[in-house]
Amino acid sequence: MKEKIINYQFYHWGPFLYRTQVDKKSLEKIKKLCKIKNKKDYRKNLAGLLKQEYGIDKNKIFTILSGYFNSYIKASVEHYKCSYTGKQIVMESAWVNYMVKNEINPLHTHSKDLSFVLFIKVPKNLKKEVEETVSSDSKPGSVNFVNDLKDNKFYISANNFIPEVGDLFIFPASLHHYVNSFKSNGERISISGNLEIIK
Repeated sequence: MKEKIINYQFYHWGPFLYRTQVDKKSLEKIKKLCKIKNKKDYRKNLAGLLKQEYGIDKNKIFTILSGYFNSYIKASVEHYKCSYTGKQIVMESAWVNYMVKNEINPLHTHSKDLSFVLFIKVPKNLKKEVEETVSSDSKPGSVNFVNDLKDNKFYISANNFIPEVGDLFIFPASLHHYVNSFKSNGERISISGNLEIIK
């Protein structure tokens, strides 16, 4: 019997989570920004239980990463089939996190419209620690994005990633996310910020 051809449509649903790799030249520029002295303690503005979180120059970060933010807008237009004509992205805030073993960034959201996280350093032994972890889903040092806390087998409600140097995630600021602790020695350095879409 000949198989019947069935025409169908499907719809992208939920938050648009974007992941890319930042080029090495841009990473080096950002690393230099993180080394500037007289850093402003930014912990009172953040959810993380980290000892070292500092504000950084949002305009300089924006200049370096603007191409990636524009790429996000283009990709989200394709994803949502919407238009951002006449709108622009502005950086509202930016900071750097120096995360070490046993520290944690609990479940939280951000302000404004979009947020991002860029990983510029990962502990050398983290990959080995991840491989030795028995848990099937959440791993040490993973960054986890959660759209729905309910367990529903018919849709994907969460995504988690073991970050690599250069990984850049851009996502709606209202998307819940958290970072697991790890036991490996060394720092995991990430840059984060909030973006606003204006007319």
